[in-house]
Parts: sequence; structure tokens; C-alpha cells
Amino acid sequence: MSNATTNTRIHQLCFGQPQDSLTIEHVPLDLLEKDKIRVKIEATNINPSDLLSIHGVGQYRHSHQPPRVPGFEAVGQIIDSNHAEFIVGQRVVVATSGTWQQYIDVSPDNLFIIPSHLDNSYACQLYINALTAWVLTTEIARLTKDDVLIINAGSSAIGKIFAQLSSSLGFTLIVVTSKPENYPYASNHVLDAKQDLLTQIQKLDLPNPNIAFDAIGGKAGTELILTVSKNGRYINYGTLSLEFYEPSFFEYTKNQNIDFSTFFLRYWENSVGKGIRREKFSMMLDHFITNKIQLDVERCIPLEQVQSAIELIESKSTTLHGKIILTPM
Repeated sequence: MSNATTNTRIHQLCFGQPQDSLTIEHVPLDLLEKDKIRVKIEATNINPSDLLSIHGVGQYRHSHQPPRVPGFEAVGQIIDSNHAEFIVGQRVVVATSGTWQQYIDVSPDNLFIIPSHLDNSYACQLYINALTAWVLTTEIARLTKDDVLIINAGSSAIGKIFAQLSSSLGFTLIVVTSKPENYPYASNHVLDAKQDLLTQIQKLDLPNPNIAFDAIGGKAGTELILTVSKNGRYINYGTLSLEFYEPSFFEYTKNQNIDFSTFFLRYWENSVGKGIRREKFSMMLDHFITNKIQLDVERCIPLEQVQSAIELIESKSTTLHGKIILTPM
């Protein structure tokens, strides 16, 4: 049992700009509730969903109302436990809201035990992007060597995971990115998001995609679906543009008999249950370790410097090559 008595956390007071809505708090730790596990957070990252939830954009305005502690994934060590399955000293991935703090009390369903040798900056990225990419490729789309997948946001964190999974799982990948000159994987076909996608596919003599994963929506999503062959599939799993699809998107979908669907990790978890989620996480982790799937890190920044970290991410003049990781002191 830990002797910790005080918790340092980032407190979101309201929706809005981070400098106006986020404060640093030092609060007493309560007694650990029955069936809960207390984890000392070692690293927690900043995802686009974190920033959307702070600004109160889209679904986050309804599902994550302040006052709250931001953050959706972390890694840490168990320091106290009221549940037989988890013991003090185990390292765990924390998969729940509220991870931007030094200590968090968690239900057992929201913890995944991980090997002690995994680096903190790697382990804290194993939930949102990693599990989404794994479930999309292996469970939802069930991609095989016969499939040609096209994705946008190809240089994003999850885009890089899809790239590595294309090698380990065997499907063909076509990547759309706004900076093709900086794309790190030579094994994939790369398209420039600023130019017509169909023209590039034809010019490069690439195979026609039969399935697309869209992270952006809006105009970019409309351009993406025009590359999908008749009777293909199109899965939207994000709306980074915060825009609706254009009318031509739905016309093309209907005319080409394309199976359109959406995927959001939280809804999938609710439909399959926490037991299946744990099973798929375990399968994913085994695959990632065996196939040396990389999860890039830009730098680690102390939790209390969260404002500087967010400014770095939102700066239009800075190019990041991995995640910003927050580390509690």
C-alpha cells in the first residue's frame, strides 16, 4: 500500500482555449474504493481527441463535460489494489478518461497488464490509436493479402501503424498524405493529398483500392471515396476536418454500391464487452512486440508544463514526428 497522500492533476474548468480552461491542482487522495485499483501514472500522451475534448468540439461537448481531468490513455504502476486480479507493482495500461494526473483510481475493466520491459513512451500509446488500428484491420475489415487499402492522414500516428500492419499482415496499402516527401515507409504507395488522387493512382499504375479508411471526413473524405472500386467498402473512423461530406460523396456511394460504415473505438467496446476488448488488446500487443511495430515519440514534457506541450502541438510552424508525452513528476 502506498503512502501517497496528494495528487497533482490537470483540471479542466470549462470548454475553450487550454490557457483559459486548464489549471494545475494539488488535491488530497481519498481512500481507495472497493474493487478499485490505484495507479501511479508514469506517462500519458496527448491525442487529437484530447484537444477536441478540451475545446468542446462535436461529440466531446456532450460526452466529456467539465469539470474533469483530461486524457484518455496512460501507463503506470499499481501502488494499491482492492481487487484480487491486480497486485501492487504490476505495470498497466490505463484505458479510461482522466489520465492527466499523477494518480488515478481505476476499475479493473479499464486496465491491461503489460510486460515490465516496455518503454513508458511506447506503452502509453497502446490503447486509442493502436487498438483502433488493430481492430479495424483484423476484426472490422478483416484485411488479407488480396485487399488494397487506401487511407488518408497517412503521416499521422495511426497512419504509421496502418503502414506497419500492411507489412506484418500482408495487405496492400496506398497512403494519402499532405507531405509525401516526408513519408517514412518506402514499402507503401504514397499519394499527395494536394493533387487529384485518381490521376495519381492511374499515373503510378497502382491497383484500385477496394477499401478505404477515412480519418478526416469533409472534402478530403469525398476525394478519398472516389478512388474506391465498385462494390468496395468505406469506413470512416474520424472527423479531423470537422466538416460534413459533400453531396457527391453519397451519390458516389450509392451509384458504386459502396458499403459505407463508421467505426469509433468506444462504440465497438460497448458492443463487444470488456472481455473481448481485453482479448483483442492481448492479441494486438503480442503482434506489436513480435513484429516490432513502432510508436513514434517526439519528446517527453512534465505534466505541469501541459500548456507548453499543447502550444507545441497546435503550432503551425512546428513539424512533429511523434507523440508528445506528459510525465508526472
